[in-house]
Amino acid sequence: MAADVIRDPVAKAFQETHPDNPLRELNPSDRKYLWASLMLYADVGKRKRKRDAVFDGLERVSKIVADAAKAAARLELEVVRGPFSEQLRPFIVGFEDLPIRFSRFSKQLENVLYSTGKPGRKRKTLSTEFLIQASEFVQLKFHQPYDDHLAELFQQMGHDSLSKKMCGETIRKKREYLKKHYPVPYAIALKTARNHCKNSTSPDPS
Repeated sequence: MAADVIRDPVAKAFQETHPDNPLRELNPSDRKYLWASLMLYADVGKRKRKRDAVFDGLERVSKIVADAAKAAARLELEVVRGPFSEQLRPFIVGFEDLPIRFSRFSKQLENVLYSTGKPGRKRKTLSTEFLIQASEFVQLKFHQPYDDHLAELFQQMGHDSLSKKMCGETIRKKREYLKKHYPVPYAIALKTARNHCKNSTSPDPS
């Protein structure tokens, strides 16, 4: 039995938590789901230096949209209403609304692209989504937040640099931040947790 626990990283992580940790009551399927969510949080978050076509592409587009919004403001301030607007009037006529349209266009794209994180934060946002997914699942399963116990489980999973910073308060702050600033990823995390909880074959531990 001890040898099986050593070979199974999921069993090992749960086994090394405190005997009173309620997460130990979860069935094998729920344990694997929780472990996988925490692993994805750690893995996605630490790959900052590795190139990724999807993330790189989203970051490039987000930057272009951000630059476009700034350009629209500068066009309005420095060209349409700038110190040389009268001299440039023959060329501006017919394009006076361009800065406004450009700004609206950028705003529409921002609403879509920024839902997955502002420029430079998309990977971190996705990483946090996996952590909150795990936290919400635990809360749904036990009908109360157990972020401190979830943090303890994460600390047993071997991610030294992240484990040192992980505690229940860290998870709570990340949840509130994601919920306030990135409601779409938060909603996805909550929906995923609910779906797995609904499909769980065992009754609630409580």
